[in-house]
Amino acid sequence: MSPPTAYERKKDPEGVRAAIIDAAMAVLADKGLARLTIDGVASAAGVTKGGLFHHFPTKDALIDGVLESMTAFAEASIEAEMAQDPEPYGRFTRAYLNGVFVKHCIRDSVSSHALCLSMIADPTLQDRWAAWVDGQVRRHAATDDNVPCRIVRLAADGIWLSTMRSAAGVADVSPDVRGAMIAMTRASP
Repeated sequence: MSPPTAYERKKDPEGVRAAIIDAAMAVLADKGLARLTIDGVASAAGVTKGGLFHHFPTKDALIDGVLESMTAFAEASIEAEMAQDPEPYGRFTRAYLNGVFVKHCIRDSVSSHALCLSMIADPTLQDRWAAWVDGQVRRHAATDDNVPCRIVRLAADGIWLSTMRSAAGVADVSPDVRGAMIAMTRASP
């Protein structure tokens, strides 16, 4: 039995948008930002170029959609981690740090590390990610906007960057170093 044609399929704009973003993430992870094309993403998503342009009128809008999806994923992961942490002081920073030690896959298929490699090469994407992190720090300013937590977040960024050269995509940090970093996020007695 052949798949339904566009005329036979039930309209599902959110499903189509999600499929386009998933396809764009897969293309980014496989080929990088420089080789991301509208034709390639449309083909991978199983939509026409017109269908893709209906949801994302430009390549930049598509990349923005991918970044929004990545930040939503990061935020949900951090929020879930924070929900497990009973100590408010430094909670966001601990969740941010702990996220570095987990191999994340967005939508269970695409490694966030592969996607983030694209971000390294694009200053605009870096600025958008930095703005998201800054917004999170402002949101948690009462508990996480202090020098020790800033140091830990900067170190976490460095650890995350080092995972880019790891074949396993996992941070190679000893438990005592990780423990010392976690200790820095706790309120001084």
